[in-house]
Amino acid sequence: MLAGFGGFCYDSPAEGRGGERMTRDTDEVASSGNFGTRLLFCCVGCFYWITLTPFVDTSVNPALAKPALWSQLLAYMLFLIVVVYAMTPRVRSVIFQPRLLLAVVFGWLFLTAALSVDPLGAVRRVLIALTVCISASAFLMLPKGESQFARLAGGGVILIVGLCYFGVLFLPRLAVHQLTDFLEPQHAGRWKGIYVQKNETGVVMALSCFVGIYLMSAWSRVAGLLLIVASCFFLLRTGAKTSTAMLPGIFLLSIFFERWRWIRIPVVFGGVGLLNLATVGVSTIAPLREIVAATGIDTTYTARADIWRLALDAIAQHPITGYGFGSFWGAESLVNSDMRTLNWAVRAVDAHNAYVDAAMNAGIPGLILMVIWVLATPLKNLSAIDAAENFTPLTRLFLRIWLFSIFLACLESIFLARSGPIWFTMMVAMFGLGYQARYRIRASRKAEPAYGPAYA
Repeated sequence: MLAGFGGFCYDSPAEGRGGERMTRDTDEVASSGNFGTRLLFCCVGCFYWITLTPFVDTSVNPALAKPALWSQLLAYMLFLIVVVYAMTPRVRSVIFQPRLLLAVVFGWLFLTAALSVDPLGAVRRVLIALTVCISASAFLMLPKGESQFARLAGGGVILIVGLCYFGVLFLPRLAVHQLTDFLEPQHAGRWKGIYVQKNETGVVMALSCFVGIYLMSAWSRVAGLLLIVASCFFLLRTGAKTSTAMLPGIFLLSIFFERWRWIRIPVVFGGVGLLNLATVGVSTIAPLREIVAATGIDTTYTARADIWRLALDAIAQHPITGYGFGSFWGAESLVNSDMRTLNWAVRAVDAHNAYVDAAMNAGIPGLILMVIWVLATPLKNLSAIDAAENFTPLTRLFLRIWLFSIFLACLESIFLARSGPIWFTMMVAMFGLGYQARYRIRASRKAEPAYGPAYA
């Protein structure tokens, strides 16, 4: 199984610079790919990208909607199949890297969850987050070659975008925001496709554009171009301003990232820091808020400022261990507190900022560990990829998804999400960069035979 990922991502060093063309052996392996692994790839991808509840009726209070028992059982069965596959010797030795860091991250999450006011619930949520992480790390091991990966991933994303258009045309009450929406009737007329909210759909369409760019190089120029056009049009109809503005910016930034390596650390750490300062910082620093308001920018950031102020005050009360994973927002002690008449933010479902939520879930140490995992580790892997001269179209796909996600995290709580496509896809990109970096290093050092032929 492992031979697939190594084979489709790269050629062996002797095959030429960058490994952008597959060898004849790789094509033969891809064409004879096992039906079971292809089916599992499709099932896992659909589980996170389509979910088990597409076309949700948003006129119903989401608090009253409980997941059906069959959906939970199906999710458990799918994960068990992924675990069985991941335990095969070659896959087990490669996935879930870097293991020491991930062990520390999830170990700290389990510890803080055990210390929370709802230890059983918090530990259960951490376990689910761990299953998503394992699934994402094994996901890329399933295809037998890059041609198979491009066809499966491209076909899947085309199917998802097609379903969104199908909903708009034939199920508009469920695929378009309505005045009868329980939470956000102000979005009436905006397209949301198979997802619950237009902003989530906007992110999916932006990611689909990146996939389309990749398909133009790896599979079909026509299919890739059609996917880009369809995704961009749908994105505009969602009215998701953040994704619309970020899409061209991330595309250009990825080009600079590849060409000028010296900008990477300043852009990633400085850019994420400045964006958090311009959003969360504005809500708490009065002089900065006045400067931003003078430019005509809405300093409430669509009412997120109230949420951020509440979150920062809460973090200050529990700076070391936080509140336990998912144990602050929605807690009865908060929602039913005296604050509910003074601050509507107590009813928020998350902080609308992944970095703030990381600190709330696991304290400042948890935030530091997340920053090392999602920012520093991919940067290190990119340096290893550079050293191997291995910037391929697949690398660029992973890079764009990762860059888009880390900046999106300044406005949305996407880290460690237990469902949905965004966090899962971000992890696939991060693990993909790690696989590429480790493969090229091993190949250049003439690693043990058990890996050499498989990856080549």
